[in-house]
Amino acid sequence: MKPRAFTLIELMIALLVSALILVSLGVILKSTVEARLAVETELRARRMGPAILEIIARDLRNAWATGPDDVAEIDGAWFVGKRSGGDANAADELFFVTSIDSYLAYERLHSDLTEVGYYVKPNGDGPLAGLYTLYRREDFLVDKRPSEGGVGVRVSDRVVSFRVRYYDLPRDAVLEDGRIDPKALEDIVSPGSSGETDSWDSKEQERLPYAVRVELILDVTPPDSFLRNEKRRYAYYETLVRLPDFPKLDDKFKLFNVQPPQAPAPAQPGTGGTGGTGGTGGTGGTGGTGGTGGTGGTGGTGGTGGTGGTGGTGGTAGG
Repeated sequence: MKPRAFTLIELMIALLVSALILVSLGVILKSTVEARLAVETELRARRMGPAILEIIARDLRNAWATGPDDVAEIDGAWFVGKRSGGDANAADELFFVTSIDSYLAYERLHSDLTEVGYYVKPNGDGPLAGLYTLYRREDFLVDKRPSEGGVGVRVSDRVVSFRVRYYDLPRDAVLEDGRIDPKALEDIVSPGSSGETDSWDSKEQERLPYAVRVELILDVTPPDSFLRNEKRRYAYYETLVRLPDFPKLDDKFKLFNVQPPQAPAPAQPGTGGTGGTGGTGGTGGTGGTGGTGGTGGTGGTGGTGGTGGTGGTGGTAGG
């Protein structure tokens, strides 16, 4: 018996079923890949941004400043913030002094008063072109020129925008008892408030800002998607940091005055004092007069002289 072959219709149906199976597998595979990318993007967003802002906030919470010093001749500003770039791709700079111990060490010693700075630089050609690299600058010595010298350490090369805003404290926000009006405080630190400014110089303002808001936009696209030039994924972060209270930085405000310890003066031989003069003894009393036929009275006993003094003379007996 001659074997029966596939008809054209049967072949077309088989091809159609195979195509439907492959399309279904492709959709499932694509959904799995997109879910993996979404999870990885979320994990990167949760990890990168908060970690960077925590480093910046920690330095700002410990910002430090003081007035002029008679011993140390220092020129410059303790806190300087500069505005740069546009609204969508800000490239601000921030330099100040903090009491956080330095990461750098000199002869195995860490500085407990450190100059730090945060600034961005555009990336060169390559996959990261169009983004910024955020640097943290640190200088072991404090010379009130925090934008000069030191070492810059790369924090992230995926920065889209780095924006810093500064807030001053109006005098009318302080109540008579010294407390701050909560409603006024909320208005002070609100974005776009009248006390908001894009730059700050403690040498001109003569004080530190009341608060600082840091806004950071990162490209959190996973590396494999980034290299394939797929859809970019961005994450926005912000933090509001309250700075320490430092009054006006005038010549009356000094946290301390560095003075070398003074050596104690050598002891000088002392001269002995002159002794006192003894008192003169008292004079003895006079004996009483004896009565008739009676026995004469006994004379009074003379007084005892003081130290170095002469004793008194006894009284004469009565007749």
